[in-house]
Amino acid sequence: MKAKDEKTPLWTLPNRLSLIRILSIPLICVFISFGEEKFFLLSFFLFVVAGITDGLDGFFARRLALKSKFGVYIDPIADKMLIVSCLMTLSYYKMVPLWLTITLALREFLITGIRAFYAGEGITVYPVKSGKYKTAFQILGISLILFNRSFKKPLFPLNHYFEPGIVALILALILSIYSAVKYLSGVTKFT
Repeated sequence: MKAKDEKTPLWTLPNRLSLIRILSIPLICVFISFGEEKFFLLSFFLFVVAGITDGLDGFFARRLALKSKFGVYIDPIADKMLIVSCLMTLSYYKMVPLWLTITLALREFLITGIRAFYAGEGITVYPVKSGKYKTAFQILGISLILFNRSFKKPLFPLNHYFEPGIVALILALILSIYSAVKYLSGVTKFT
């Protein structure tokens, strides 16, 4: 199966990696909900693998010339689904401040809405570099939070703004705001 007006097959290796990322979400969130060290460790490993697929799908798309219109959209959607679902779960269980999750999620919805609007106009809005760094800090932050809870005696104080995972998420928030401004300034030239 191929996307309309495209020579690249729809289910390329990069697109399958994005699908794996999406399918891992329920397992990660369920493991977090158990609240036990062994399940935090399982969720940590699954989340890291999902995070690695984020880098690999782009690498394979470029290296193997498997870029596709579908991939341009499914990759960031898979990222947002993974990050927002994990942040919501972590906030529900009081491991991440709710205000931080809401602010990061609102930015994701805003940018996704802008990209969808312009896609309807036939314009592709590509990710900005600072948005990629934001995603990396989000993955790092969530990974550190899960890893820290994988031990009977956590390595760092829990639910504290100086916990490394929370610090990484706050850095992600700063990059999130910066990249949103870059997106908004970039799309104004289309109007």
